[in-house]
Amino acid sequence: MKHLFKENFPITMTGLVLTQFDHPMEIQTVNVPIPGKGQVLVKIDSAPINPSDWAFVRGLYSSPKKPPVIAGFEGSGIVMATGNDFLSRRLLGKKVACFAPPNGNGTWASYCLTHYTTAIPLRKDLNLEQGSMLLVNPLSVMAMIQISQQRKIKAIANTAAASALGQLLDKLCTTNGMACVNIVRRPEQVEQLKKNGATYVIDSSSAHFKMEMRDLFHQLNVQLAFDAVGGPMATDLLEALPKGAEVMSYGALSEAAMSVHPGKLIFENKKVSGFWLSQWITQQSMFNLLRSFKKIQRFLSVEHPINIQKRMSLAETIAFIQTYPDSMSAGKMLVKPWQE
Repeated sequence: MKHLFKENFPITMTGLVLTQFDHPMEIQTVNVPIPGKGQVLVKIDSAPINPSDWAFVRGLYSSPKKPPVIAGFEGSGIVMATGNDFLSRRLLGKKVACFAPPNGNGTWASYCLTHYTTAIPLRKDLNLEQGSMLLVNPLSVMAMIQISQQRKIKAIANTAAASALGQLLDKLCTTNGMACVNIVRRPEQVEQLKKNGATYVIDSSSAHFKMEMRDLFHQLNVQLAFDAVGGPMATDLLEALPKGAEVMSYGALSEAAMSVHPGKLIFENKKVSGFWLSQWITQQSMFNLLRSFKKIQRFLSVEHPINIQKRMSLAETIAFIQTYPDSMSAGKMLVKPWQE
């Protein structure tokens, strides 16, 4: 192996292997991969658990990856080895945020082999734990902001708003002069978001939820609602929005289908669409992606670090992942492969 950054490089590593979908993962010892041209080997410091990870391990996510495979879509660490090419070598020894490769093993392991284009150097003042959460959620939020700005929309809505993504979206809306209606599912989440500076928060468990949502949507002229829940919630969003508005689905936490009355589409010109980060990335120029990464890093390091709820070893992650949906709004959970 060439361009090693550390002496006595290990031959094997441990990782959380998904042997079959919707089945407990296993800690397995596998060979440390050798980087080829265009590849970098990252020693993983931290890797978050995102809703997309939860969906993937249960077989509910669109991905070419098939078991057996190490899970985890993003993480951060130090580049320990690279392929023998200039663009890869320039990252040697750098701390980076990284995406797992689309067809290979993921970040819930001691090391992750990925392409140099998906290893993003981190600012000096952004630590590895915050950097591990740089890509999936913050980049999704940047995409949502850009989509809204391109349509000259001044007010949006978002469901599952107490999540890390939801709270970041509200803060970035404020920074960009946009209103964001945050929809949560418990009274204590209303208090939590308002304490953190949110202006508009609605509790879906309230007896007057639908009326309150409709009134606020029309008052603010909400033209785009991002939905992470699906099912009846997505239907309620479409009903409450003004004419010509759109529900953009980016998750299915309820795992239920939404129903749409054709009249809403025909006579009120309302729309339903989907947002998938992986697809959005392929449609962006490298310049726009790099600019987005720069903005996100500055925002997280200087102004609004993401709250971390729990740090877990590989063994702890196996047990915790089963109860993940119940803990999503309390802060991010980080997988720490080197933690005992």
